[in-house]
Amino acid sequence: MIDAETGWYFMHASIKGVVLTDEGVLLCRNPRNAWELPGGWPDRADDTLAQVVRREVLEESGLDVEVGEVVGAEIFHIAGGKVLIVALLATPVGPVEPRVSDEHSDLRFFPVDRLPDDLEAGYAALIGAAVRARRGREGGETPPPG
Repeated sequence: MIDAETGWYFMHASIKGVVLTDEGVLLCRNPRNAWELPGGWPDRADDTLAQVVRREVLEESGLDVEVGEVVGAEIFHIAGGKVLIVALLATPVGPVEPRVSDEHSDLRFFPVDRLPDDLEAGYAALIGAAVRARRGREGGETPPPG
């Protein structure tokens, strides 16, 4: 898309939460019948990426999360267009009892070493980056980039 005032090319950005527990990573089945990370578009009321993740994960799964660092950003080719996907590490706060919203047909935790075959392309790398960041955080180390 081209901005009318500046002439600059821009694209939509979807902000995703990589929600990790000891059970695995939370994935949602989207209308394209593929698994994806929970998340969505920023609202005018959002001032930070963390606010987007917290709101979207709550809307899509009923889970309250603590949001950590950005673990990756990539341009994805989805449904015939380009979307910037920005992923942040997220950890549930309180009970982990996810519920399916009307935006998805299913959601569940998958072991990070057994992701579904129909996971949207590109998400596996973002999940791997989040796992490394979480290990670094738990080990008291600074996680390596990417």
